[in-house]
Amino acid sequence: MTTHIEKRKQTFKVRDENITVEADALIDNKTNKILFDLDLDNQAIDLAFNIYRQKNNLISPAEMVAFRKKYQLSQRSLAKLLDVGSATIARYEKGVLPSESINNLLRKIKDDSSYFVSLFHQNKFKLSAKDQKKIEAAISKIDKQIKSDSLLNAYLFRNQNDQHTIEDGFSKFDLDKFTNMVLYFTQNNPKLSKTRLNKLLFYSDFRFFKENSVSISGTTYIHDYYGPVPSDFELLYTLLKDNDEIETKPFNDGHGEMFISAQEFNKNLFTNEELKVLKTVSDDFKDYNAKKITDYSHQEKAYQDTKMKAVIPYNYALDLQ
Repeated sequence: MTTHIEKRKQTFKVRDENITVEADALIDNKTNKILFDLDLDNQAIDLAFNIYRQKNNLISPAEMVAFRKKYQLSQRSLAKLLDVGSATIARYEKGVLPSESINNLLRKIKDDSSYFVSLFHQNKFKLSAKDQKKIEAAISKIDKQIKSDSLLNAYLFRNQNDQHTIEDGFSKFDLDKFTNMVLYFTQNNPKLSKTRLNKLLFYSDFRFFKENSVSISGTTYIHDYYGPVPSDFELLYTLLKDNDEIETKPFNDGHGEMFISAQEFNKNLFTNEELKVLKTVSDDFKDYNAKKITDYSHQEKAYQDTKMKAVIPYNYALDLQ
């Protein structure tokens, strides 16, 4: 007998519903009929099951596994939280279609994190102390990420920094670069105040723009009382603190607070030209206290030509002192 493989339409009954798929099949060259082939038939059946899942909004095995990994859940711990047998979870992850009630519950905890957290606290007594600790750590990490994403989205929405305009130096805002610029200056400037940090960031982005026609970080700067500052800098620094990138502590005299890096600076995010500008700015202003660098920045045309809280366009970089 000679055979070949070709795509054929095949129909399977899945829970009383006929599902037609087009899948590879083993064909008898003489009769042109489909022959049994374990691997090809299983692939076709899996395809039919997947189509049925999509049509009926049934959770897939891959979604279940991803959900468990997200919350550091074993099959056993998930089963205990749902009050089902661990063998049931294992069967669903191997491809068995879940019952309607279990599917609805699985969908609910996957799509609604607050519902899962509530279910966890309600049933966590069924889990070992070790499993409870792992899941609580995962929940905390996810909550922190949600808050971080929310703050970043709020910043981007308020400042329209997801576009390339003269107000952001023709660069899309890059949180990683902004974060590491902050880390660079905190690590190279002991007892760095917020006022000084804001100016160092401004001069870095604007000096680089003057030489290269693009900013380093894509940050928008505004005219503020103490000189040019990143727009919504309090929001950005809150984001960095929440992400455990920086810490702050009061100065000994109780006036203001200093910024301290909590992570190592990642120079690999920057080009050699960008690193050179960061170093030059840090060196040029190393002996400037908050008042001196504020007074210096007030002499910039970028500051003198703009009004309080107004955006400072990057074209003013050409007029830097």
